[in-house]
Amino acid sequence: MKQLLLLLLLPLSFTAFTQEPSKLDLARCGTLPALAPFLKYYHSNPNIAAQDRSVDTIWVAIQAHLLAKDNGTARIPWDRFLNAFCRLNQDFAASNIQFYLKEPWNLLDESDWHNHTTMPAGIDMMLTNNVDGALNAYFVSNPAGNCGYNLPYAGVAIGHSCAGPNDHTWTHEVGHALNLPHPFIGWEGKTYSYNIPTPELVTYDYTYFHDSLETQVPAPLDTALVEYVDGSNCSVAADLICDTKPDYISYPWNCNPSTQMSNSLLKDPDGVDFHADGSLFMSYSDDACQTRFSAEETAIMRATLATEKADWVAPAMLEMPVNDLPVHQEPVMGQNAPVTGAKLIWSSVPNATHYLVQASRVSSYGFRELDIITTDTTAICGSLLVNKTYYWRVKPFNMWHTCQPFTASETFLTVPLTSEFEPDADGWRCYPSLLGAGGFLTMEFPDKWRGQDASMKIFDASGKVIWESYFNCHSPRLKMEIPSGQWPAGIYQCLISSVAGLKRHKLYVQPRS
Repeated sequence: MKQLLLLLLLPLSFTAFTQEPSKLDLARCGTLPALAPFLKYYHSNPNIAAQDRSVDTIWVAIQAHLLAKDNGTARIPWDRFLNAFCRLNQDFAASNIQFYLKEPWNLLDESDWHNHTTMPAGIDMMLTNNVDGALNAYFVSNPAGNCGYNLPYAGVAIGHSCAGPNDHTWTHEVGHALNLPHPFIGWEGKTYSYNIPTPELVTYDYTYFHDSLETQVPAPLDTALVEYVDGSNCSVAADLICDTKPDYISYPWNCNPSTQMSNSLLKDPDGVDFHADGSLFMSYSDDACQTRFSAEETAIMRATLATEKADWVAPAMLEMPVNDLPVHQEPVMGQNAPVTGAKLIWSSVPNATHYLVQASRVSSYGFRELDIITTDTTAICGSLLVNKTYYWRVKPFNMWHTCQPFTASETFLTVPLTSEFEPDADGWRCYPSLLGAGGFLTMEFPDKWRGQDASMKIFDASGKVIWESYFNCHSPRLKMEIPSGQWPAGIYQCLISSVAGLKRHKLYVQPRS
């Protein structure tokens, strides 16, 4: 996991996507309109269908590739990706199939892949970067004009604008990767009309698969049987799956939210009226309609993982849920923090291996001065604006569970750095507030401490004593210098005590250049 930290400990000062295609500009799915050979084999071999009869959760490896432009900009934000991964696992939970991030995600800076308008460019991207033993998933700005697609021999690609927390594009494409077709197979590229008699056969439109290389993909069938409402031909028509009902709509459509069925009326070749089922993830209904895989779809996917894709499956269960949120420790409730080198500290969370930390001048976090992932429970800000209130929050996760939300925001106020402070009400002066590496902290005592035996201790953020001294406050200067030595960057507490009283002072050590 150290590699992930090295890759991702990068501050970002922006979050908006720049000139990326919107979801409305993209086709729904660019996956080849054909039945996977495994699906036919599955139906003709009952022993294959019986491969997985357990109810145990199958853990499937995902290798994520997050694309950016050549200059490293316009990559999907960390929180958006983590939320999309959470949605993927939520969508597959009822099937007892769950996913984990096998390796630290791969950060690729390649404009031609990040915004690829042709399928051959996507093929090149995947065959160049794929990792064995995992389902490879590529997050790009433009996946060949689609929200997403699956290449059966390579991986899936997902468009940024189709990877929101309530989008099911990733789920849909993974369904394809596990050998599920669209329920409307054969209707791709066609517009259904209720006023025209529904044919018994439809011809596949191979050109709908854009400009894919014919040598790279299996050729589709020329025709497909149209499924009847009574299910009489369900095992040989359309998707060959009997518990997914007829569906002839191959373009995005909205459903009736109370029934999850299509608003438009369809009729089968016998003239029987029906509404298409919008609850299926493999349909083209609106994301808000989709909630499930059918029982037979689930059986096909689990059989795929038990046989054809067994190398994607983890050998052991990976149940390590992250159920708690960290507690902000410092700075909180508007505390002062140095304008440079402010250190954010929070508590650890059981099972969390990583934390996403964000800091922003706006409570919406639309603009982020800090946006990093770390395995530690501290983060250091760079140079901020002086005399500004900043908000900060933390999201805990591990490579299996990314669904915990951010903590509620805490705030701090950035204060200027001065070389010396005026004496406080008790006559104390302590300076500077921000120590350079190897610098000295100067402490000047009030007159009432003169001649007193005293002790001074410096504590780090964990409460460990890193420096201490016992001394007598003597005249004439009542002054002491403390070397910071090799203290790491961060926030420290200085505690001085004697019979004359007790004094605390906070100091900051700035990062080394």
